[in-house]
Formats: sequence, C-alpha cells, structure tokens
Amino acid sequence: MRRDRLLTRLVRERFVITLKTGETFDGLLNEWDQRTVSFVDAHAVTQRETVPVDGELFVPMEQVAYMQRPVR
Repeated sequence: MRRDRLLTRLVRERFVITLKTGETFDGLLNEWDQRTVSFVDAHAVTQRETVPVDGELFVPMEQVAYMQRPVR
C-alpha cells in the first residue's frame, strides 16, 4: 500500500527509469497501476545522447529495475 500512496503523490514528477534490460528513459510520470507505468515528455537515454520518444511511453512494471527522481 505504501507504494500506491507514494506514486500517487509523484504523478507529473520527472523520473529516470532503468529497465531490467539496461535501457534507460527520462520522463514525466503520467499514470500507473500494478501492471504498467506510463511517461510523457520521455527521452531514451544513452551514453552519447538523449532521443525523444514519440508519444506516451508505457512500461510493464515487471520490466522496471528501478526508478530515480533526479535532484533539482
């Protein structure tokens, strides 16, 4: 239940999300449920560049290694 309250408070906050496959994305948390998390204004992050994601990014929760909220 704590995760539910925590993520609800953080909607529209910027996160860096790393998948279990190693891919990394940066975006605004838009919506989430127990199975999926979605981001808008998202970018794929590589060692060389960031590439805008076209549209809304949907990620299955089971694929998420971790999420970080960057320090402002």
